[in-house]
Amino acid sequence: MRGRHPRLFIDRVTDYEPGVYLKSLLCVSSELSVMAGHLPERDLFPGVFLPGSHLMQAFAQSGVILYQLSADPLTDDEVTLVGSVKSRFKGVVVPGDQVLFDVRAQRFLGNVFLFSASVTVEERTVAAFRGAMTRAKLTTVGPQLW
Repeated sequence: MRGRHPRLFIDRVTDYEPGVYLKSLLCVSSELSVMAGHLPERDLFPGVFLPGSHLMQAFAQSGVILYQLSADPLTDDEVTLVGSVKSRFKGVVVPGDQVLFDVRAQRFLGNVFLFSASVTVEERTVAAFRGAMTRAKLTTVGPQLW
């Protein structure tokens, strides 16, 4: 993965089997910039924070890592694009929580990868996700805008 702070949300990959699963960890701190001003009377980690979800972003990043561990390496002119994510938020996440993502490969269809995850804090389910991604040549993405 080419991401880095502040856009990289995964703190650690704790276990994986290529083509099968990946377990990753996100440690929630009150010092994260996303926490500033979000319900200041009660610190809650945003599940949905426009324009996107930080938990959803961590899920997508975990899926990208699993894909890259499971498929042929990306060439210099390729990127992974997450095309769709379905989410269900079931509980709150607060500073001090260690969020565990259990990401599972569902299916490889050519360049398309389907994956899902259960998201827990101390064995309590806080979210569930399903997603799809593809690998694409940079030339098909369009011109760089900056």
